[in-house]
Amino acid sequence: MRSFKISKFYLVIFTIPMKAFPARITRFLRSKHFLALAVILCAFLNTKAQISKQDSLKALLKQSNNIEEQYKLNSELTRMITRTKPALALPYAEEALKLASKLNSDSLIHKANLNLATVYFRLENFPKSLQLYYSVIHSLEKNPIPDLLFTAYVNSGNINIIQADYKTGIAKYTKALEYLPPNTKTNLEKKAGLLNNIGGSYKEIKAYDKALKYLNEALKLSKQINDQSNIANVLNNQGLIYQKTGKNEQALKYFLEAMEIRKQTKDTLGLATSNYRLGQYYYSLKDYKTAESYLKKVTGLKKDAGLLNLLNQSSLYLYKLYKAESNYEAALAALEIFKDTNDSLYSEARTRKIAQLEMQFEFDRMQHEQETRQREKDLYSWMIGISLALLLVIITLLYFLQKNKARRSQLKQAHLQLEKKSLEKDIELKDKELTTQVLHLVQKNELINVISEKLMDIKETLGKESHTAVQKVITDLQSNLQPELLNEFKLRFQHIHNDFFEKLNEQFPNLSPSELRLCAFLKLNLTTKEISAITNISPKSIEIARTRLRKKLNLTGTDTNLVIFLAQLDQSSGSK
Repeated sequence: MRSFKISKFYLVIFTIPMKAFPARITRFLRSKHFLALAVILCAFLNTKAQISKQDSLKALLKQSNNIEEQYKLNSELTRMITRTKPALALPYAEEALKLASKLNSDSLIHKANLNLATVYFRLENFPKSLQLYYSVIHSLEKNPIPDLLFTAYVNSGNINIIQADYKTGIAKYTKALEYLPPNTKTNLEKKAGLLNNIGGSYKEIKAYDKALKYLNEALKLSKQINDQSNIANVLNNQGLIYQKTGKNEQALKYFLEAMEIRKQTKDTLGLATSNYRLGQYYYSLKDYKTAESYLKKVTGLKKDAGLLNLLNQSSLYLYKLYKAESNYEAALAALEIFKDTNDSLYSEARTRKIAQLEMQFEFDRMQHEQETRQREKDLYSWMIGISLALLLVIITLLYFLQKNKARRSQLKQAHLQLEKKSLEKDIELKDKELTTQVLHLVQKNELINVISEKLMDIKETLGKESHTAVQKVITDLQSNLQPELLNEFKLRFQHIHNDFFEKLNEQFPNLSPSELRLCAFLKLNLTTKEISAITNISPKSIEIARTRLRKKLNLTGTDTNLVIFLAQLDQSSGSK
């Protein structure tokens, strides 16, 4: 079980003396095209190997009758699948925990809980993930197992940092250091990485002196063990602090030093980060030409899951600086990259931002074209006026009429845009309110279910004369969960989105009532787990229902996201 950290991949290419090849082949082998092909080939072979290994482990699992072996296979499958497809890893993680309980091994149970917590972390179910990490921490208080406690504290601290609770995150990182013996290179690497995380967290709360203290310690340790990757990360964090405190020359020195290390280690993601950071640095100084040269090195990279955020932010900076220079063609190209990466991130908020940027760009482009046409008309009018004085009055009148018409049109469009934004904001606020209330009810229902389960456990320890009373309490708790939740949801949803069902029935008249209800849940961007809690239907059944719904909505075989499709359904109708 490892703490969350970007993995480092090493590409080994066996070399052959270049004299053995003709000159043309030698040039090709030394070119960037050959390196790109080699990277793609290695990635392909690595993916194929991973899939092959997964299939082998699954085949062994089906054949195995040994509980201990089954535990190991489920744990290994969990670790292999979690990073790419956490939803598919969840059944293996849960099964591993059950098998660990059957083996009655506390150590295996703790490891299974950590693996399961990792899966929930990847699924962004942070409350459940934290619950499992805390469970391991409390269980090991009396008889500590250092490596397990280190993992639990670091990963639960990561969740706090993601949620911007930096003080709690720092406290957990500091606690994790107590359980890390510094006697191996691996542990020293972990310590250096953790010191960098602590320094970065202090940077976020603007405690720059403390941040530099930890970053300097991390840098010293990283140099001691020659961890080039972490040295570059620490230098980058130090550069950010100097930039925020107005020490631009010192910040630039650290950014460039980090980049040089990443060049030497051929760290693709690190180089992209350094180029982005330098582009952002020069953009803040309004040195757009230099900023462009660095940012284009990021946007020129192939789209990859680890680079999406950097591609997204770099293309946005390019759009801004091209727009500032009135280079609309280049701005549009940058905007296309921004939109493409944004779609890949499946973020509804970012999708709305793209729409705003597109509208703003289109407005600026039309305004620019109109100004250009206007200048041409003025020049033409002036030339005709020199030779034909009689036409000057007519042309001038036409000019002012056209200008007034254009102004009225602009005012009308601006008014319509304001009304549209106001309506969208109102709907968005009501959506958030409805979602919050529904999730509150879900949490309440989940709490009632937990209490019911605990009462069932208590019931088993009581005498038979108390069974009826306890069962009555459980029945009373469970009796009104689903009707209350669904009725509340139905009334409020129809009030906010009164045209949504009408639009659905108009375009897809063969949808059943349960499918219409599922559409409403997805419209609010509820997760499968949340829908399961509301409808009392298993997550697996909901996934099947979503697949059938895609087929009925004619989305099968397309890349269209179901949630985004439903979110935009009534919006598109309202804009016509």
